[in-house]
Parts: sequence; C-alpha cells; structure tokens
Amino acid sequence: MTSILFLTLLGKPMPERLKEFRKEPKATYQLLSQTAFDQTQNLQLRWRAITTMGPLDAGYFEKDLEKALKNKEWFIRNAALIAILNEPHDVAVKWSTELLKDPALMVRTQAVRNLVGLEAKEAEGLLWQQIWDKKNFRGQESLWIRAHIAEALARMATQGSVKAFQRLILDPDPRLHKWAILGLEKSTGFKLSSKQEPLEVQRQKWLARLGIDII
Repeated sequence: MTSILFLTLLGKPMPERLKEFRKEPKATYQLLSQTAFDQTQNLQLRWRAITTMGPLDAGYFEKDLEKALKNKEWFIRNAALIAILNEPHDVAVKWSTELLKDPALMVRTQAVRNLVGLEAKEAEGLLWQQIWDKKNFRGQESLWIRAHIAEALARMATQGSVKAFQRLILDPDPRLHKWAILGLEKSTGFKLSSKQEPLEVQRQKWLARLGIDII
C-alpha cells in the first residue's frame, strides 16, 4: 500500500477504513504506527491513526496505545482513550481511571465517558473524589466535566449513597441536578415525580423529602 493511498483511506469513515486496511495488514499496521507519532503530520490524521488502532487490532497495537496514553500531547492521549475501549475491560478501566487525573480537561472528560460506557463500578470512589477536585472548577465555576462525572455516579448508584447525592442536589451547578435525582432514586428506591415535570419541580420535591429548606 502506498503512503498516498493509506492517507486517502485514513480520511474515509471508520467501517470503510477498516475494511480496506484489513486487506493489507502488514503495510497498514506499520503506516498507522508511523503516522500516529509523526509530528509533521496534521492533527486529524494522527487522531484517525490512533483511533483506528483499537477497532482494527487492539492487541497488536497494545504498545502503541500505551505510548499514546503517555504522550505529552493531550489530543493523542484523548484519541488513545477512545481506542482502548477495544482493549479487555480491565485494561480499559485501568487507563481510564488513571487519566481521570490528567491535566487536560478534554482527556479527563473522555476518561469519564469511558467509565460510563464500561460500567466501571470499581471507579466509583475515585469519581466521587474527582467531582469535588479543584481542577474540575475554574475558580468557583463548575466545569462541564462534573456533569459527566455526576452521570457516571448516578448510573453506578446503589442503596446507601443518599448523603453523597444530597450534596449534589444542593450544588449550585444545575447540570448536576438531573443526575443527583437519578442517584437519589436509585439510592432510596423512591421515585417522587415524573420525568415530564420540570427539573426544578423534581428537585424541590426531593429537597422537601430530605428535609432541606432552602430560603
């Protein structure tokens, strides 16, 4: 496969890309590795090279993906997080959990998305730490990643997490309230309102049930 044809195929949608690349694995695999870490290539091509590695042959590219997950460029780490969803569950959870603390907001957000998709209950404790971590705020402003973390926690919720979700429903960021309510429903086994009701109405019902009076 020529490098020109390879780069052309790399720009195709993933299903078409994979179909063609599987016809010439030896040449393709080498070109993917070269392109992924070639800083003279544009960002989009490098991104596509890394995200292709996972669905194409995650086992073969294990070392390349590990290298990408440790790369100094945030978009390379982000692409690698997407690719590792094709790795065994424990490997994908391990890396997603580690990159929850990444300095780049986009990387941390992708790590949370991974954990939601992986239903990684084992990451629950760390997620509770991260939703209150100062790096997920800009000054006093809550960053969007906290809503993603709240979703993950709500989906993992089991009985006994009432106090934690009570704190979330009191948070000034309204993006968290939907997930706080879901977490409270799962933690208590009670459903106080219909999803058709406005979110603030649902929230007020929960505040009343929890005995919280907000003036």
